[in-house]
Amino acid sequence: PLQIVPKVSDAEVRAILIENEKSTLLRFSTAGSVDDGKSTLIGRLLHDSKNVYEDHIAALEKKAVSKGIEIDLSHLTDGLKAEQEQGITIDVAYRYFSTPHRRFILADTPGHEQYTRNMATGASTADLTIILIDARKGVVTQTKRHSFIASLLGVPRLLVAVNKMDLVSYEEEVYEKIRQEYTVFASKLGIREIRFIPVSALKGDNIVARSDTMSWYHGETIMEYLENVYVASDSNQVDFRFPVQYVVRPDQNYRGYAGQIKSGSVRVGEEVLVIPSMKKSIVKSIDYLSSDPSKCQLESASAPQSVTISLEDEIDISRGDMLV
Repeated sequence: PLQIVPKVSDAEVRAILIENEKSTLLRFSTAGSVDDGKSTLIGRLLHDSKNVYEDHIAALEKKAVSKGIEIDLSHLTDGLKAEQEQGITIDVAYRYFSTPHRRFILADTPGHEQYTRNMATGASTADLTIILIDARKGVVTQTKRHSFIASLLGVPRLLVAVNKMDLVSYEEEVYEKIRQEYTVFASKLGIREIRFIPVSALKGDNIVARSDTMSWYHGETIMEYLENVYVASDSNQVDFRFPVQYVVRPDQNYRGYAGQIKSGSVRVGEEVLVIPSMKKSIVKSIDYLSSDPSKCQLESASAPQSVTISLEDEIDISRGDMLV
């Protein structure tokens, strides 16, 4: 029988849209060695936070029943056939989900050494990286390599999830030993913030719900940390950086340079330097796409606005150049 869905009022729709506008966005990636459970953790995070479609879960359950095994939540992100056959992640898998408190873009990255470049791709835009460590193996070479790459790419914070605690009988001593070893190593990286959480992605311990089997841990869960971590202070509002993405040339009277301001701010009349040519010019106009004609020309703009900037002088500027 058809299910009758109750009608949502216009006021409720507006309230939802307003709430969505207020919610912040967090970009994060996973990293770690092979078989540390990155895809399973993400699958558990999506499943337990009710961010998976019912037909997707039904498909996984059908596959599990046909093979006589339990449902594999790692397949929520490992979509390639080769990934599911081998039980590994090969390519970066992006997922978009939200909670009442925040919107998320996550990048599930591979752990194999030969796919390290894909891990770098996923971490390049992340506000934080979840480093997974297998509680049985501890800190291994690939763990250190991925942590270093995240630091090199400027990821400001790391969340170290000590996974598979169920396979070491949820022993606090195992967790503490790994935490101390990683802390000593990470002191050389210059990471602004590092948090540690003992988890079991397979069982769901400390992912969304708190674990009853690790009463010795009194900190937050993975989801609690992701929802509440403050990232607004990460943006640089001082140094103006504007990578040129496209040259706008509708006619012979206008030449503008379109892109997104990555940091800082700029005003009409300010002097800018073009890199790498080192040519200087003055900002003539800042154009902004808006349905309101009165807001299409700005006196100033700042990160992360996407704008088109025109200059007083005719300078050879193309995609890949930067205004500073």
